[in-house]
Amino acid sequence: MQSRFAHKIGLLLFLAGSSLLQSMPYRAHAQAPPTIDLDHKFNVYDLDGHPIVNIKSDVDGNPFFIADWKSGMIQLVDGRSFGNILVQLDLEKQTVHYKGADGNELQVESALVRQVIIRDTIPNSNSVYQFVTGLPPVDNQTATSFYLVLDTGKISFLEPIWKKFYEKKNEYSGETIREYRIYNDFYVYSGGKIVRIKRDAKFFLALTNDKTTQMENYLSSNKTSFKSEEDIRRFIHYYDGLP
Repeated sequence: MQSRFAHKIGLLLFLAGSSLLQSMPYRAHAQAPPTIDLDHKFNVYDLDGHPIVNIKSDVDGNPFFIADWKSGMIQLVDGRSFGNILVQLDLEKQTVHYKGADGNELQVESALVRQVIIRDTIPNSNSVYQFVTGLPPVDNQTATSFYLVLDTGKISFLEPIWKKFYEKKNEYSGETIREYRIYNDFYVYSGGKIVRIKRDAKFFLALTNDKTTQMENYLSSNKTSFKSEEDIRRFIHYYDGLP
């Protein structure tokens, strides 16, 4: 479960992410984070005017992408960006939480958010995670669902991640299991369409059929398993880099 969060995106991906946003509907123009109070401007508010209640201690796990508060940036659908704030992404409710100026935990209405950047700094490692919304509804995802960007370009490799609360009582021991379980899938976005991937070469060669010769040569020269997330990312990244 935890290994799903181990995928680290470098700062280069954060910079390249603008190409993905430029091809999406309702795209937002990035700008330098304004020096204004996020708590009192642009219709950003806490859900019911109250601080959000912490997760109960008897539950294993939590609904967040990263449990700890991390430095990040929130970009709204109108293009305004707010940087250098502490953020969390709730994968159960698909909402963004942030720390207000008074230290209270607040929430941004999901329909207002276009992009969230989370910077995870740990010893010997600096990782940047880019989540975007605003894609066409597909399967269980809506226009306000968050996708983790794994690679971006002519084809974008995306991972919707969500968590669900699970509770079940053991009929023999009487013990009740309460935990958050993580679920994910993989999609590609290209030409205004989003499609769930099929983990075989036929699907990916059809996806890149404008560069058939180059991609077939890539597969001949590189041992590639389309069961592997990393192999898929490398295949798409190579295609995105072709002239």
